[in-house]
Amino acid sequence: MKIASRYAKCLFDIAAEKKQLDAVAGDAGNLLDAIAASPELTSFLESPLLHKSKKKEVLRQIFKGFDEITLSVFDMMADKSRENLLGEMAQSFINIYNKANGITLAEVTSAIALDKDTLSGIEQFVKKNAGNKQVVITQKVNSALIGGLTILFDGRMYDSSVIGQINKMKKELNLA
Repeated sequence: MKIASRYAKCLFDIAAEKKQLDAVAGDAGNLLDAIAASPELTSFLESPLLHKSKKKEVLRQIFKGFDEITLSVFDMMADKSRENLLGEMAQSFINIYNKANGITLAEVTSAIALDKDTLSGIEQFVKKNAGNKQVVITQKVNSALIGGLTILFDGRMYDSSVIGQINKMKKELNLA
């Protein structure tokens, strides 16, 4: 959402100016983890019944270990009744941070867990194709792939899974 990305850009600029980018990036990641782990937090953020001042107070209590820069943006968003966009703002901040630092996020899905050597090879593949110096890989296991793997990064999908090959053959034979 455009509004969330504006707050993220503001947060990025302030954190960069104060040389707190890494701390704020950690805060953004922790916020996303908290939102993913707690449906109650999501409900709290979306509730129109609670007053802005109460939401600000509770957010500061929940995230008291966060950098003051992060908390001030939380306050600003609550003042404008935009606290329901905190998750989107955090994700947008992480995207801006990763781009500025040459970090590519890659999601690898395979039928079985992959060993370190295979993951290292995938990391080199992604580095070469993304042109970035650092790759952060998230690994998922999905036995429905039958074999092979998929790699998703920078909006691109590399699919060498057995099920992907079967689907490709079906499409080519107009069976799909």
